[in-house]
Order: sequence, then structure tokens, then C-alpha cells
Amino acid sequence: MHKSGFTLIELMIVIAILAILAGMAIIPFTYYQKKAKAKELVNFARACIQEAVSYCINDSNFSDFDSLENCNISGNNTKYITNINVNVSGSCNNKITATATGTIGDTSFNATCSYDYNNDEITCTQPLSTS
Repeated sequence: MHKSGFTLIELMIVIAILAILAGMAIIPFTYYQKKAKAKELVNFARACIQEAVSYCINDSNFSDFDSLENCNISGNNTKYITNINVNVSGSCNNKITATATGTIGDTSFNATCSYDYNNDEITCTQPLSTS
């Protein structure tokens, strides 16, 4: 009589291959989860830039960006991000740049938004790992 089916060795080889593939996928998956959570940093940087631009519209010599409410969030935490900090530089008549940094787990990320006075547009980068 002819038996059909898989031997124990064949099943163990398939399970070993699946375990190796799953192990290789876990590291990139956790990084992309952290990066998705870090997109919140873009919101902080953009809010800071928008507030700075509104002040620059009223006063073209405004330069005290660190006093702005949306830029002054050092040390705050959200559900996913800890140690949030926003640094602002530039001038109203040229370019204003805000960089938001924060930590998710053991990884630090930063996102940068810039306002270009000549083109009158705000551009932002995706969050990038700094560690």
C-alpha cells in the first residue's frame, strides 16, 4: 500500500524556513512602526513654522521664534514620542527652518520643515532616524 503525505523531516525544514523568514521581517517591521509614530514630529515642526510665518506677516523683523507657543514644547511627551524638542532658525525675509526631534523607544528621530519666503511655501521632510 502506498502512503501519501510529508515526512517529519520535510515538515521541520518548512518550519525552519518560515522561522528564518519571519525573523528577517521583524527588524524592518519594528523600524517602520517607529517611523510611522515619528510622523507626529512633522506636525510639530509644521505648526511651529505656520505660527512663525503668521508673526512674520505682521512684523517682517520678528526674530524671537523660541518664544512662540508651538515652538516652545521642549520636554513634552505624546503617546508615542518622548523628549520632544523644536529648534527654529532663520529670518522672516529669507528662510525659516524648524527641526522637531523626539525619541521613540530607543531610537531618536527628527523631522524638518522650512518656509521659503521667495516661493511662499512650506516643505517638510519625512522623519529620519538619528541613532
